[in-house]
Amino acid sequence: MPLHPKLDFLEPFLIPLEESYRAAIWLLNDFDAEVWRYDFGYGEPFELDWRVPLADGTLLTDKVNAQLLACLKYFLTACTRNSHGYQEETNNLKGQQRMSFIRACQIIDLLLINSKRYELITHGLAGLTEGNLIEILERIGSHPSTAESIYNWTVSLRTYCLNILKEYSHSEITAVLDKIPEIQVITNEQTDDDELDLPTDIVPAIRACLYLKGYYRNHKDYGNAPNTVRLSEEIYTNCLWGRNQSKPTPAILAFNTDRSLFTREHLGVSVRTGLREKLRDQTYVAYRLTLYKIGILHEIGLPAPPLEALQTAEAFMPDLSTKGRFRTLPSQMVFKALEQGIDLYFDHGEKIINAFCRVALACRKRNISPSTLTNVQLQEIVGAEMREFGIKQYSLSIKSTANGEYQGNVKGTREEYYPQMRNNAGLVEMLCVYVGAVQLTVGLLMARRVSEMVELQADNCLDDSEQWLIFKAAKSTRHLFGIRQTQARPIEPVAVDMIKSLIRMQKILKRIGYIGDFKKLFSTPNMTGAAALTESSSTSFNRNLDLFCDYFETPTNQAGERYYIRQHQLRRFFAMLFFYGSSFGRLDTLQWMLGHTDPAHVWNYITETLDGAVLAGVGAQFVAEQIHFEGTEDYADLAGLISQRFGVHDFGLIDTALLEDHILDLMNEGLVEIEPEFLPDPTGKTFKVVARLARVVAEDD
Repeated sequence: MPLHPKLDFLEPFLIPLEESYRAAIWLLNDFDAEVWRYDFGYGEPFELDWRVPLADGTLLTDKVNAQLLACLKYFLTACTRNSHGYQEETNNLKGQQRMSFIRACQIIDLLLINSKRYELITHGLAGLTEGNLIEILERIGSHPSTAESIYNWTVSLRTYCLNILKEYSHSEITAVLDKIPEIQVITNEQTDDDELDLPTDIVPAIRACLYLKGYYRNHKDYGNAPNTVRLSEEIYTNCLWGRNQSKPTPAILAFNTDRSLFTREHLGVSVRTGLREKLRDQTYVAYRLTLYKIGILHEIGLPAPPLEALQTAEAFMPDLSTKGRFRTLPSQMVFKALEQGIDLYFDHGEKIINAFCRVALACRKRNISPSTLTNVQLQEIVGAEMREFGIKQYSLSIKSTANGEYQGNVKGTREEYYPQMRNNAGLVEMLCVYVGAVQLTVGLLMARRVSEMVELQADNCLDDSEQWLIFKAAKSTRHLFGIRQTQARPIEPVAVDMIKSLIRMQKILKRIGYIGDFKKLFSTPNMTGAAALTESSSTSFNRNLDLFCDYFETPTNQAGERYYIRQHQLRRFFAMLFFYGSSFGRLDTLQWMLGHTDPAHVWNYITETLDGAVLAGVGAQFVAEQIHFEGTEDYADLAGLISQRFGVHDFGLIDTALLEDHILDLMNEGLVEIEPEFLPDPTGKTFKVVARLARVVAEDD
């Protein structure tokens, strides 16, 4: 019987629950369709194809699997509702709905990937036990990237790469390598960052096979990189969501026709310990809540995991502490590099930029590219001061087309190239070294993430007062629909001056028409001599740091590997500067950079900028270096505990990295806390770094 008109407002609450979950604001076609069309208001509608093959050879949409399909569909629509039901599903929540939708799809994929082991075909979702649910949550929490935790991307891609070699003949592969010799080039940076662990001698052949399949596309950072969506379509045929989504691009499979045949003077010291971090707590909780919504199937009358199992899973919290960390750099090396970078700015920064701007103006007037300038012409343009400085040619990576000698591989050997670079022979190389110096200084003093540094814009990275750095904060998109927050942080005067020198360069280049508009702050000239400024990217950002390290010859380890600085390593050294300020007994060495008179204010900024795991590593490194170089007097109790636990007695002989690991192990066990202790004095405030032992540990019997 129809409701009285005055009671129409009750109608939504009288809709059968099963019927209400058959509709969603984002679902554009029928609930029973094999291919859903959905739209969260971010462009064209997308499709979700439920015709997924299962372990027994049937499709999820086959009649025999109708109940399982219905359960998964209801689960997905339920996940985009809040606790108040269908009528609360409003347009202004679409950003949050989309994230809930994605999490639910990924959980469905995890179920489908393991459908045989979970016996989904036989028992459906009702067969999921408490152990299965906890295993799913542990899997999700095991890595910060769902590409790894859910899709096992690295292992799956490695297997795919090894198998693809069987699809093409030796002659087909050789023909590609002859046609595009750059495919054979594997840079030091690629081997440093390689997580696929493929034998380097077969990487060129794998790249050739991917090229034959037509899988390469232009990539802003790597030049030519595999299309991970197309790879996913082949690898994840048994997935609903993951088969159509991009994954992290593996650098080892990329190649660049513009890339030099070597990019570093030495092999680099590994920047990773090999261990991994895990998912953030708040992200894990969101996935756990999504999984718990499978329980809604009970209300609809469909098979679902037992309520007791769901309740146990809903309370489950795995260990999400950070298990991996980046390998540390020796403190004195970083402090020396900072000094060298600032000295380069004061001594030569302005004249390097002026010289490049003069070359750009000359090329603009003649309507030519810098690659056409002879070395004599180049030296005449830059002037006597820069000729005396050592500048001999535009770039050591090219030879002038005006000499009729232009070719791709002109850098010669490492033994030839790097001495020339350190003698200041190449103008572009010197500019890149200088940009690397600015990157290092700003990166260390601001402790920002590399993505935040790379994206700094030349025309708006400083506020009007020139005392604040403006940037888009990484990992700040929660509740913002993927839009990164714009944030401002106080910046030190020397870093401001160095940034302004790069802004000034772009202003000049824009005024003379060499560039059409402002670019990212750390953009640099093209190494091959094109009349352009190449946008900053993670690749060029790291290349500038590499050139800086090779120019100033940062130390090497016993294996002859050089310490090449990376931004994620620099982040900790802002805090390290603070700790070393205490060892000097004053803040004189820091005040000119930090701009604070109260060390407690500085520490507050540090704790807001760096997470607890990074700060723990900083404290461990600082104390390890103090004990190693200065003795155990200030840390006698800690030294005793280390001797007791690890059998170390001569702290002057033990490697500082190993000593740091021992201290960090004790901190992770809750036995030691390292932090500054602020002490008032007649001149204001001072502090010292203390290591507190949480409890006494008895010797093992």
